[in-house]
Amino acid sequence: MEVARHLLSTAMASHWLLLILFVAAAVDAVFPVVPSEGMVITAGMAAAAGHQNLLLVIAVAMAGSVIGESFCYLLGRGSGPALHRWMKRQERRQQIYDRVSGALHKRGGLILMTVRYIPGARMVATLTAGATRYSFKKFLVFTFFGVTIAYTYVAMLGYLGGDAFAHDQLLGLVFSLSLAAVIGLALETSRRIVNRRRTVKVTAA
Repeated sequence: MEVARHLLSTAMASHWLLLILFVAAAVDAVFPVVPSEGMVITAGMAAAAGHQNLLLVIAVAMAGSVIGESFCYLLGRGSGPALHRWMKRQERRQQIYDRVSGALHKRGGLILMTVRYIPGARMVATLTAGATRYSFKKFLVFTFFGVTIAYTYVAMLGYLGGDAFAHDQLLGLVFSLSLAAVIGLALETSRRIVNRRRTVKVTAA
């Protein structure tokens, strides 16, 4: 346990933290294998401890994410039919593709701002936006607002956790990650309930 605390403390004080955060946010937008939220929370805790600047942490995470999502958009735009075939290989991907395609024309960029809170959906959404030729300028605007809200919220979780558990940074990290997971689960549950009710209404009609 002491080794983990030492490693966390070293990481928070590292000059490389912001660079790693930037890379993690960019890669996460394209290959969501390891969520970047954990890195943002750690950087937020580092800001609470005085090792980093909170606004800079948020800005770096935003920059990485916007670049990663823009790459994903352009990848989708250049893939065309091949992307659609890839989407069809998995039912969940196909469902998100169909839903996002319709939503982009109905509600515009709102879907790009909210889809990032659905596990695994952001990459499919950005690829779909590119494949359906959604305006790149609008994509950038809504993506910018989306990542601003998302990373400010996540960084603040880390900052508050680091401030509340200044005596034990490892405990603060566990607290912040757990809180983020609970909030994410609550949002996903709410989304499913709303979708289920809409389906019932459509069926009844």
